[in-house]
Amino acid sequence: MDSKKGFTLIELLVVIAIIGVLASIVMVSLNNSRANAKDARRKMELRQVQTALELYYSNCNTYKVAQNCTGTAYGSGGVGWLSYPSYSGSAGSVAQGLVDNGVMGTTIVDPSGQTTSNGVRTGYMIYVNANYYTLWANLENPSTADINTLNNCYFSNYDGYSSTYAASARTNYCISN
Repeated sequence: MDSKKGFTLIELLVVIAIIGVLASIVMVSLNNSRANAKDARRKMELRQVQTALELYYSNCNTYKVAQNCTGTAYGSGGVGWLSYPSYSGSAGSVAQGLVDNGVMGTTIVDPSGQTTSNGVRTGYMIYVNANYYTLWANLENPSTADINTLNNCYFSNYDGYSSTYAASARTNYCISN
């Protein structure tokens, strides 16, 4: 009787295949969890901006963010990318304006790291006038309730890129006053 101990090549290949399948399942689950975490962060950050806008309004009686309430405006006159700093003639990004006016601790940037669109809708959008505002984000895993927020915001259908990008790459969540 031969008493060699060990595994056959077939047994090793079967074990490796099983480990590979399990690893791929874990990776898919992990990617979904990461996307959900980014979406939760986006919602939380938009709520922080909403609070900052309300504080700014209580100080300045307008939602249009400007230096010392009435100076040079931040952003593009209250419309556009929240954290984009280089609008012509502006004092910087709207997010920076909220920081400069002391109503927000630090500027925020979408978890993607982008302040503007980069072929896929990233970054946060803002539209304000003296009395109203709407903030938008593009969630990675939006629920039906998230998408339905687009029907309830004061400024609706703000999607200047609707002819450029597919629906999945456009804003799909908003909050408003």
